[in-house]
Amino acid sequence: MYSGDMCGIYGGSPDRISRDAARLLHHRGPDQQGEVLVHARSGEPLLIGQARLSVVYKKDIPTPMTRDGAVITYNGEIYNWTAVRRELEEKGWRFETPTDTEVALCAYLEWGPECLQRLNGMFAFAIWHNEQLFLARDRLGKKPLFYVHGRDGFAFASELKVLRHLELEEVPICQALEFYFDEHTPFRDVKSVCPGEYLLYTPAENRLRRQRWWRFPEFEQSIDDEKGAVDTLLDLLQDSCAIRKVADVPVTIFLSGGIDSSLVQAIVKCPVSYTVQFSEFENTINEREYVLEFARHLGFEPRIVTPTREDFLDTFSDLARFIEFPVGSFSVFPLFCLSRQARRDGFVVALSGEGADELFTGYYRNELLLREAEQIAHDFDGPYGTLCRRYFGTDVERFSRMASRQGLAGVPLLQAFFAQQWSDDRTLAQNLSLLESIVFLQPLLVMADRLAMGNSLEVRNPYLDYRIVEFSTKLSDRLRYRDGQGKWLLRQALRRLVGDDLGITRRRIKHGLPAPVNQWLFKSSAFDRKDWNHILLGECLRQLAEAQDRSP
Repeated sequence: MYSGDMCGIYGGSPDRISRDAARLLHHRGPDQQGEVLVHARSGEPLLIGQARLSVVYKKDIPTPMTRDGAVITYNGEIYNWTAVRRELEEKGWRFETPTDTEVALCAYLEWGPECLQRLNGMFAFAIWHNEQLFLARDRLGKKPLFYVHGRDGFAFASELKVLRHLELEEVPICQALEFYFDEHTPFRDVKSVCPGEYLLYTPAENRLRRQRWWRFPEFEQSIDDEKGAVDTLLDLLQDSCAIRKVADVPVTIFLSGGIDSSLVQAIVKCPVSYTVQFSEFENTINEREYVLEFARHLGFEPRIVTPTREDFLDTFSDLARFIEFPVGSFSVFPLFCLSRQARRDGFVVALSGEGADELFTGYYRNELLLREAEQIAHDFDGPYGTLCRRYFGTDVERFSRMASRQGLAGVPLLQAFFAQQWSDDRTLAQNLSLLESIVFLQPLLVMADRLAMGNSLEVRNPYLDYRIVEFSTKLSDRLRYRDGQGKWLLRQALRRLVGDDLGITRRRIKHGLPAPVNQWLFKSSAFDRKDWNHILLGECLRQLAEAQDRSP
């Protein structure tokens, strides 16, 4: 018995929400739609709506769900919902549906906001109860939840297009990073619920309270034994994969020629995988050869998706309609193509490897800084240490120079922002992992959600199980980075499962998932994202304006 739903949710003051909300979110929930209108004792009306994609329990359920005077609109998967349900049953609760939606509602009625600490999953939901609207988002922000609050009330939605009267207002730190994160959006007075945050809205007073219920764990170096660390990682990852593979619909995997998704596939052994390969990158970024060799070794069917420039031009408006704002990445199109093909082939759930690079210091930019730090450490400790510190700068200065997309002119703003999270009590590797996980991961999760749900496909991320997050913060640095490479522990785990002879285990440099957009549009082979971001933002604004114009 297991059930969860990927959905589009919305609600709040009716005048702040598009009257066409259910249609606008149909791609997120094509199986069921419903709305409930409630009234506060003070008279304020609140609309609560949901569009449901049934992933595990295929029968219709009350959408939104009402129980004991409370109403929930719910988007997500609580992977440990059966354990939470048993705990509630021991307290006398009885259930009418085999769904995690009802478990989430009853958990809130029993424990209040503290119920969130018991949940292992990805979710964004809202509950109306006792004259308050409670909204919550999962620890790392895998499921989206936007809101607007002002003199004329409060509204929330899974996607911006549902909210009325959007006005563009750029955010300087987001312009510097070329993506949006935490509460920031490109629109005036429109915010995102932060990862690991909940809100309480009281209509009678038009009062909103924000509260963080989870923060990224502090680092320690309590795990240093190599074999024991590999054992623990594989145990955690096997369980994380197992609970994310449960579904009443077909499950596949997005597979590259890298460590992260290959380790997941070595564990779950999905019969079919999906990989993107652009013909323009055959000689430079060739994932196909690694995936085909891996598929022969494990015995699964690798399906290679080969998008073209014509396909990109045909789908550009769809990309903008689903993504809604730039995420500073060329991966928007390939992720859309993967999701579209998997859904066309009958799959409703896909596993993916987001989070591994962030948690285990795997990016080339991390390796670059860590290698440099090793090389210059003796200079800092030598007689010219003061000169070296003046020349090289601090760790956070070097990270800011690396991260700046505006050259040296953009460094001061980034450095001031990163310094708020940076701590001299952590090692360089720990600081890098923290910033990658709490800042740079967010736009990747936006892409994973939006472009998959645009095709009514659910993406699940085994590495982002909170138990693996906590485990990663306990590793010694030598289990993260060694011999010039990050993700040392993951590499050892993969070798244990598939041996040392495959290309995926010997590969030293792994590229991301870019599309040749600059070649197609600007006749440039550079990977500068500025022009792409501007074009995408313009189309996003056009699509949002059309959605607003069509809404009565």
